[in-house]
This record gives sequence, C-alpha cells and structure tokens, in this order.
Amino acid sequence: MANRWDRIAGVSILTGVIVRIVWGLVLHPPFDYLYSDMGGYVDRAQRLATGGGLQRFDAFFPPGTHMLLAAPMTLFGTERAGLWAGAVLWCALSSAIPLFAWRLAHLLLTPAAASLTALFCAFWPLYITYGGFFTSEIPSLAFLLASLWAGYGAARLSGRTAGWLGLAAGLLGGVAVVNRPQLILNLAVLAVPMLFRFRRQALALAGIVAGSAIILAGAVWHNSAAAGKPTGLSENAGLNFWIGQCDVHDVTTVDPARNISFSFGNPVWAQLERGGTYYFEGYMVWDQRFFYEMGLRCIEKDGLGHVRVVARNVLNMGATTVPWPQVTEDGQRPLVSVSNLAYSLLLPLVVLDTIYVLVRRRASGRSWGEAVMLLQLACVLVVAIFFFGDPRVRSSYDVFGLALLAARIADRFGLDEPSAISRQQSAKKADS
Repeated sequence: MANRWDRIAGVSILTGVIVRIVWGLVLHPPFDYLYSDMGGYVDRAQRLATGGGLQRFDAFFPPGTHMLLAAPMTLFGTERAGLWAGAVLWCALSSAIPLFAWRLAHLLLTPAAASLTALFCAFWPLYITYGGFFTSEIPSLAFLLASLWAGYGAARLSGRTAGWLGLAAGLLGGVAVVNRPQLILNLAVLAVPMLFRFRRQALALAGIVAGSAIILAGAVWHNSAAAGKPTGLSENAGLNFWIGQCDVHDVTTVDPARNISFSFGNPVWAQLERGGTYYFEGYMVWDQRFFYEMGLRCIEKDGLGHVRVVARNVLNMGATTVPWPQVTEDGQRPLVSVSNLAYSLLLPLVVLDTIYVLVRRRASGRSWGEAVMLLQLACVLVVAIFFFGDPRVRSSYDVFGLALLAARIADRFGLDEPSAISRQQSAKKADS
C-alpha cells in the first residue's frame, strides 16, 4: 500500500518538475519580469556579486533572497548568463517544494496523506507561478520544508546522528528565515517541544540552535554593515506594523538633505482601493521606532474597536484580493484568483474538521502529525495580527493547509493506515 502511494507521489513530483521547467524557463522566465521587488532583489544581487559595496537601503529587506541570487551571478556574471542561472536556481527550488513537502508529510502523516500533499503542492498554481518571479516566496518555503524534514527526522534519532541532522535543519532553517524573517516562528514550533524532551533530544536541539544561529548571525552582520549600526534581519518591520495597524494605501519618505526618497504601497489596499496616502520628510522607511509609534497610536485611538482591524487583516489573508504580482499578469490572474478563492473558502472547514478530529481521538496517539501541521499553519495568524494580511504572505503557509486537506481526505476515505510515527506513538501509549 505504501509503495503504491509513494509511486503516486513520485509521478506527481516529476510532473511538477516538468511543469515548472516549462513555466519558469520557457514561458515565464523570471528575468523578463524585473520590476518592483523583483528588480530590487536583482539589483542588490548584482552589486553583491561584483563587489559593488553595500548601500544603506540594503538593510531594509532581509538579505537572503539577493544573496541566493548573487551566488549564480558570481559564477556566471551579472548579465544574461547570470540571470539564466538564477532562473534555473529558482526553478530547482520551486521543483523541490513538492518533494520536501512529501518527505515532511511522510514523517508526520500517513503515506496516503503524504502522497496527496505532494500532488497538491506539485500542481498548486501559486507555487508554480511564483517560480516565474525573483521573489522570496520560493526559496524561503523550499528551505523551510527541508529544515522541518531534517528537524523532525532528527527528533526521532539519538546520538551524534541526531546532532548532525539537527545542525543541517538549523542551517536550512536559518536560510529560510533570512529570506522571510517571520518563518522563525515555524522553527520555534519545531524546536520548543524539544525542550520538554531535553534529555533525549538535546543534541538535535543543540544542532538546530547552532545551525540557525550561524546563518542569522551572518545576516545580522551583513545588515549592520549596510546600516552602519547594529540592526536586525531587516528594517521593514516598523513600516509593515504601521501599515497593518492603520489604513495605509501608500507612503513616501523623503530626506531633502540627501535628495533621497522611497515609496511603498500596500498591495491589498491597492486592490481594494482603500487607505490613505502619506508623505514624510526627515523620516526614512527604515526609521522603525517612528513607524512603530505611529502604529501604536492607531491602536490606542481605536481602543477595543481595533479588534475589527485585526479581524480584517486575518480576512485579507484569504479571498478578498489576488496574490501579487500575479494580479498584474493577465495570463495568470484568472487561475490564481480561482485557486486562491477556493483555498480560502475551504481552509476554515479543513481547520475546523482537523480540530474536531484531534479532540475526538486525542487519546489514540494518532494526532501528533496533524497537530504539528496545524501549529505550523497557525504561525500565519501572528503575521496577520501584528503586521498585515496579504495572500502573498499567506502562500508560504499554504503547504500546511494543503497537507491538512490531504490528511482529512485520507482519513475520511480510509485511504491508508497510520504512518510509522503514529503507530510507534500508539504502541508507546499502549505500553505505558
């Protein structure tokens, strides 16, 4: 039975690779779409590859994406060949997402659910289309899934093997976080439970902490060098907090003395045609304290009514808009819009059904894997509550929703028996 499901997963993953090659290297190569964020990542990567030096604005974004792009550009140059190499890298990372999702689900769920997870991820329009843009969604998710696969695998082992596998999980997770800092919450979901089993999983936990610390320290050093002062993984958290807590359509900040200006817009409010336009002189987009104070003022002004803003942020993670930048592409918008709508409407039902099942069978020992997937998915709520809701941001967490959907289908239709982990946990519970 398991072999049959593994074959289905293999065919899905291979077909997904072919689809991504056709899309990302033939029909929609990302180097033909270098505007907005994508153009910024490429510009920074080109400077990094040529030793052009750091600029103050380089610390505003997390450095992971442009560092990854700089790697092939260092080998093949910053012109057409380097951009082609970057497109191949993005295609490879996009192709790896269904594979890593399958291996992670194979650890946590049943073989049938794991196979369906691979199938869903292989043909999920958001994951395919993002492979045609130089954005952070593809690399961050690929490295996160690889990290979780290695991390949960390390949790099952002991001795030096667990430590080395934990180190690999930490390094991979660190790369994911320096692409998308909010993914550190997902690493916490992996690592924190190990504290309660510290004696048995100490080496795995130490490896995860050490590996991620190495990568994060390098990113902080890079950004601090660019900013000319100690700073964090990025300097856009304050701006995003303010945008999320207030009605902000767009903002422009200007430094008249140096004739420098930066403009940013909220992609959700742009589609919904809401929010105000703001202009600040003397404050730059990286002045986080200023923007945090602005956001806190909105919260204070709203009082209890601010709950409505938070609820709206959560809602905006789903069906209210179409993910950017696909929304700007006529050929992609219809498919992505329908997929995003269907997922947004189906996800609450899947979550509620999963919670019902977890409560119903909590004594059976079979619910651990689905609970992990649910906690990983829940991390997106923190982003929506403290920053702002955006289906583009949510897309990185869709893999966990798709895995839960796969688990519900496998369970409801009795497609397979519990995975090895679930059986082992059931046996341990019975022995105790």
